Amino acid sequence: MAEEFYSLVTDYGTEKQLRCITDGLPFEVTHIALGDGNGRYYEPTTSQTKLVHEVWRGNVEKCEWTEDRFYCVTTVPAEVGGFDVREAGVFDAENKLIVITKFPETTKQAPESGTVKQLTIRIELQMSNKELAELVINPNLNVVTMDVLDDTINKTDEKFNALDEKYQKLEEKGVAGGYAPVGEDGLIPNAFIPEPETKSILTPFCLNSCRLDTKGNPNLLSSETVKIWQYTSSSLGVFYTAQEVTLAKDVVVYKDTELTEELATIVAVDTSGLTISFGTIETLSEYEDEPLHYSATNYGDFYVKESLVLGAECFSDAECSQLMGVVTFLNLTRISIGKVETYTFDGNQTTHIYITANAPFTYTTASSKTHHIEENLVLDVIDLCPTDATTKNFNLFVDCESDGYSLIALSNTIFTQMLEPTDYKANDIWFKIIEPLASYIYLLNIWQETNLVPVGVFTLEGGEK
Repeated sequence: MAEEFYSLVTDYGTEKQLRCITDGLPFEVTHIALGDGNGRYYEPTTSQTKLVHEVWRGNVEKCEWTEDRFYCVTTVPAEVGGFDVREAGVFDAENKLIVITKFPETTKQAPESGTVKQLTIRIELQMSNKELAELVINPNLNVVTMDVLDDTINKTDEKFNALDEKYQKLEEKGVAGGYAPVGEDGLIPNAFIPEPETKSILTPFCLNSCRLDTKGNPNLLSSETVKIWQYTSSSLGVFYTAQEVTLAKDVVVYKDTELTEELATIVAVDTSGLTISFGTIETLSEYEDEPLHYSATNYGDFYVKESLVLGAECFSDAECSQLMGVVTFLNLTRISIGKVETYTFDGNQTTHIYITANAPFTYTTASSKTHHIEENLVLDVIDLCPTDATTKNFNLFVDCESDGYSLIALSNTIFTQMLEPTDYKANDIWFKIIEPLASYIYLLNIWQETNLVPVGVFTLEGGEK
């Protein structure tokens, strides 16, 4: 070797780079380990799978370019020490050695020596293709170094005022109460996620955070099948309720099968005689000096001919010539005046299958713009069900337009690669993983730019709806 000290990509690291380029797989770097070589130098080889004698391991804090070289960086805390460094290695999430380094002998003093200081370690990660650097994923990027923390705390924005109280030292990661603050929803608050001016640190084409289940697994999507019954009343016309709803007092009925537009509220119903009353229950008051003269909160003054009972006709004048309606509900202090009508059960049924992406969640587009979704997104996928007794798989995407966020379901293929796909069809998505990063959808026989980002998959079974 021309250099006395150098880094080598291991055989595993070379294979990992090749898989990343050909398959579009992420290139993870998670940890840097230091070793003392068992007290002596040796010549590293690409076949190595571990250090000769590891003495310390820490998170990769950042990856950076210096001139034309790409480095992984970590910091050995001041309170750690009492060893010499002669070898170092970069490991991935599977604890496999990617890079092995012959390191200039460096002594990390023990805390009790009186010479206590941090030690910054930089290891070159040699790329077979420069574009690979854009695909390096470091799960520890949410680690806050002292420099970044000091810079952040100096911001004038009030949301950063408590950062110095919330963030803790790197070595406290994983201990009770350690690391970054977590909100009631189990996520790090957006105010504590660094937002670079030019580019998001979060992974593009990707869902970056969402709610978790009790085991800590992503739990973004939920589904619900809703069946709707149709009825018709003599004067109100068609109305709808959910299948499991029984017609009864205070039940709301709807204009539409999605049950979003309220039509009326039931105040009385006779299911045996198929009569029903809709209206509003109001406060009732009586004029003591004027028998048969009453007042209702919304209707105002009204009169009855003989006595105030269910079914009694109500008039707006004392002469009982202007009919207002009949009493459809009555107790000592409450009343409803309206029409008593008949209804029929049509037997018509509408089915909805709702897929919900449960907020809050965060995703990042190919342009590295990060979106924070604060409200649930819902999509009815009933019309996508196969008509025959088969199953069909779908990718679920989130999209952002001028009128807000929405979900889109496509039965398609997602290509994550540098080169344009060769075997594709309409609606297929291509995430181009070479700078500048971009994403396309194949429509009208051409690849068109899109900001769609996948957030999940689901399967629909055909047959009767």
